[in-house]
Amino acid sequence: MVTARAWPTVAVALCALGCGAPRHPRPAGAGDQITLYRDRALIFQRVELVAAHAGPITRVLQLPAGVAASDIEIVDRGELAAAELRIAGASADPPARGAAAPPAEPVEEPAEKPAEKPAEKPAEEPAEEPAEDPIDEAEPPPRPRPAAPATPSQIELAATAPHPGRFALSIGYATERLAWDAAYTMTTSASRDRAVLRGALAIRNTTGLPLRGHTRVVDDDLGPWRDRSAELLAGARSGAATTARDPELTVLGVLALGAGETRVELIGAGITGRLRSVLVYDPIGTGLDHAGAVPVSDPSLGADAAAPARVSESFEIERAPRATRGLPAGPVRLVERRPDGSLALLGASRLFDPATRVAEVDTVAVGIAQGVTGHRERRGWGKVDDQRRFSEEFLVTIDNARPRPVEVVLREHLYRGQNWTLAYQSVPAVKEGPQQIALRTTVPAHGRAKVLYVVVYTW
Repeated sequence: MVTARAWPTVAVALCALGCGAPRHPRPAGAGDQITLYRDRALIFQRVELVAAHAGPITRVLQLPAGVAASDIEIVDRGELAAAELRIAGASADPPARGAAAPPAEPVEEPAEKPAEKPAEKPAEEPAEEPAEDPIDEAEPPPRPRPAAPATPSQIELAATAPHPGRFALSIGYATERLAWDAAYTMTTSASRDRAVLRGALAIRNTTGLPLRGHTRVVDDDLGPWRDRSAELLAGARSGAATTARDPELTVLGVLALGAGETRVELIGAGITGRLRSVLVYDPIGTGLDHAGAVPVSDPSLGADAAAPARVSESFEIERAPRATRGLPAGPVRLVERRPDGSLALLGASRLFDPATRVAEVDTVAVGIAQGVTGHRERRGWGKVDDQRRFSEEFLVTIDNARPRPVEVVLREHLYRGQNWTLAYQSVPAVKEGPQQIALRTTVPAHGRAKVLYVVVYTW
């Protein structure tokens, strides 16, 4: 197995510090820290100052478009007696939010509205029949949503030096102008017994500046960060998660991002895993998942409509936990390399979503399983308020009209909440994520198999 590593070198650079606003700002040094979240990027920048004498000193900084003085946190001022950030004078752009009174939206904001429309259509549903069109195995991942060209912001750093010399401080800020997407490809041969997993990250920089620094990816939203900025900075420096909120991350190393899109390889030479055919019955999906600590007790949830009978022909590949830990979620295509070297699409799915984060295998649907159908029925429901618990009982039935036995993975979603336990299951169950389990059963030829389980929720 091969651990995830960076390829080709990708960069995130912060702008140089100078006495004035340089026409062509150089990237900051590799001491800067960049963490790419789903909604924003969090940047910690090291700023160096040289004081000729003790007392006040000022410098003008250039920062990504839309970042104002009020958006920046001074995380560590080092030896400086005092430090503050303020508007650096007139800019080519209208004042950013919070920069002056009355507050006004930056001109870049309206330009971002068209970005709500995806630049690429979402990952396709699995094909019912193998596709015959050739596939480019090296096709890049979907591009992040585009944004309009941007003009960097200018702010002034005012500090008080206790004595002549060189000083450094750390500032932090978030920007929405670093967008990213991950995508994966599994390649198998005509024997379909093994597959090689490869992945890539596409990062689009529309900050108006070249960026460079130690970079990592966290597959989660950033949320409020100022109250824990020092903790996040410590985690960024160490390249490790610091709290339960950052459970999974990928360290990319020192990267340099110029304007536009840059691609980074997530899995070097690829990860080879055993591939095997399996049927999957997943009638509910993740659409009803409620992630709160208090479960949803509405008795109609998940039982107000008949579950589909469709069972999918699928392939499953064993996951390499060490090599794939922290890889961000994204679409995956399963392709077959034919004897003539061409590639054909077999199916598509998603990898490393939170719902399947602890799964031991990944599955990719390639079509409908002819002659095999499923049925899901809720057999019981009960709530005991004084014990702060309620339970549900489900029966899943698989009918096999084929002349040979089939193995079926029953994928069930415990969608009411994350505080649950299985009180009973007629076959072994494997936890695949916070609210997802897999139960396996073998259905005899021209026969039927039934699986019963009881889940208990508490609050």
